Amino acid sequence: MPVYNSTNIATKTGVAAGSISGMVHCAYAEVVTTAALTTADTLNFFDLPANARVISATIEATDLDTNGAPLLTLNVGDSGSATRYFSASTVGQAGTAAAATAVGGLNYKTTAKTRIVGVPAANAATGVAGSVYLSVQYIVE
Repeated sequence: MPVYNSTNIATKTGVAAGSISGMVHCAYAEVVTTAALTTADTLNFFDLPANARVISATIEATDLDTNGAPLLTLNVGDSGSATRYFSASTVGQAGTAAAATAVGGLNYKTTAKTRIVGVPAANAATGVAGSVYLSVQYIVE
């Protein structure tokens, strides 16, 4: 059950928590895996500050499932909802990108500092190590 941490988490680097009202911030992280992902793994991206209203999210991955019929899917969310931002995203199947697909995450407002995590929803058919990139745009209210 490996836990993979982005540099943001490993070095405890924060993201912007306050500014001029309505100013858009972007939290970004790359999580590098050292082995094929399984449903027992966790990807820790970053912590959003309290009162962060998410206005956009984008996920990208290298080809983490090299099989001709790939199966790997990824969920991205938080402790309140494992699929708040992405539910069974297929970006790791062929090294692609996607904008937030889980409607519950758009315009979601955190009430406290919130860890954003990814967890495979389905194991890869032929998994390999690689990277998952996540960016979340938000305003602090």
